[in-house]
Amino acid sequence: MRILVGLLAASVAVAAPQFARTGAAQTLNIGIQNEPNTMDPQWHLLGNNTAAMRNMYDTLIGRDVNLQDVPSLALSWRVVDDTTWEFKLRPGVAFHDGSPFTAEDVKFTIARVPTLQGNPSAYSVYTSQIKDVVVVDPLTVRFITNGAAPLLPTNLSNVFILSSAKGVQATADFNSGKAANGTGPYKLVSWSPGNPQMLTRNDTYWGGKPEWASVKIAPIPRDPARVAALLAGDVDFINRVPIADVARLKSDPKMKVFAGPSAYVYMVYPEVGLDQPPGVKDNAGAPLPKNPFQDARVRQAMSLAINREALVERVMEGLATKMSQPVPDGMFGASPRIAPVAQNVERARALMAEAGYPQGFQAELTCPNDRFPNDAKICEAVAQQYSRIGLKVTLAAYPSSVFFPRRAKREFGLSMAGWGSLTGESSYFLGAVIHSADKDKGLGAINISGIADKELDALIEEARPMLDQAKRRALLERITELTVERNWVIPTLAFGTVSAGRADRVSYTTRADEETMAVEIKAVK
Repeated sequence: MRILVGLLAASVAVAAPQFARTGAAQTLNIGIQNEPNTMDPQWHLLGNNTAAMRNMYDTLIGRDVNLQDVPSLALSWRVVDDTTWEFKLRPGVAFHDGSPFTAEDVKFTIARVPTLQGNPSAYSVYTSQIKDVVVVDPLTVRFITNGAAPLLPTNLSNVFILSSAKGVQATADFNSGKAANGTGPYKLVSWSPGNPQMLTRNDTYWGGKPEWASVKIAPIPRDPARVAALLAGDVDFINRVPIADVARLKSDPKMKVFAGPSAYVYMVYPEVGLDQPPGVKDNAGAPLPKNPFQDARVRQAMSLAINREALVERVMEGLATKMSQPVPDGMFGASPRIAPVAQNVERARALMAEAGYPQGFQAELTCPNDRFPNDAKICEAVAQQYSRIGLKVTLAAYPSSVFFPRRAKREFGLSMAGWGSLTGESSYFLGAVIHSADKDKGLGAINISGIADKELDALIEEARPMLDQAKRRALLERITELTVERNWVIPTLAFGTVSAGRADRVSYTTRADEETMAVEIKAVK
């Protein structure tokens, strides 16, 4: 949960985090499961991409390992009135090219976000409430918002600040490295799809000189290969340790396993907006006269058919938590009144019959196969469980680089994927995924299921401007309850996050957002 302390008047100020140690280590070699697909800090809002950007770029507001707001390029922030936030910027910060960081760069950054045409997942979900950016002086900026915006600081923790010195740059120039120019701890040396991201230390980083002189972040998508690279000493650290290898690595004195909670929940997404969802047919293979997922009874049956305990214990070997709501328990906006959903195949079959599908129907379940530990196995298990209620499911699994762009185009009638409420509360998920798509309001930007629930739309819009945190929490909990009651999405489990490294080389504290930041991987002295 995030709390905006002294929301109506007070400012927030904390000393800059100190990343440096006496004596700098040399090259840090990291093996990651999922590579970024861009070096443009505003193109394709996806965890793989934001994780890569945080090594090179800063945001106004940072976030700690538990997703709590901390100062970064902004030292303090305060509410001036219901539609104005003021941020005091950190002095003496320079971009990698030596140009100074000022309020003009903040204004430039926000202005570029909506200009990227064809963006498969736009950062406008974080900036849509900003009506204007006013430069008060070089180190003071004010955001004028469309109504009260209590989550503005939290949203800005996901917007990477760009330099205005050379004007607007194209995505292709960021990808080639020509336009790469952040204020972060490392500078981009080179990158291309399928190849390592090569970084060099920013010796003048405002947070202190980073420990590692250079960093190589190599994509190693295959789990066995990633573990083998660690065991062979080819890399010092890997993320997303395969579940089957956790016990083995723990027993090896040369290795260290780092584990902690994750913000990511794995969910089923039925397409409810299209009359003929892709891959959904009757048992003879012909199109159905109507979309069965539009019937609430079918969606409820699909939730009741899932054995969440089996997914956690058998598929994830205990390294996950059963989930019945789309954000982790205890998070701001998660409802303590939502009861765990127990598998009830008999009731699910009855609901399918009531909805007019006593013999079920066919559907293709599409999933990424490289995003989370055992994600394809989770999908396979869910498909088997659905067969017990008459859903004849075939599986299609793709790499994330293929899955997410296709899903953004709504090419899947039924899919599963993880969602991380990386703002530390539920309104981002509700506004981006559950609210109907509305570009003018900046809502529904990641509504890939065609959800259009007028009641929930109104409640989400009511909650967005609430400055009273207690009232806002209560309303978000109610919206979450209705989302679960109507099964617009079907949560299954929350992941744990597991990384590993060479015990004589690195130490690490896991992050709830599962982002791998080189500056947070410490050298063992």
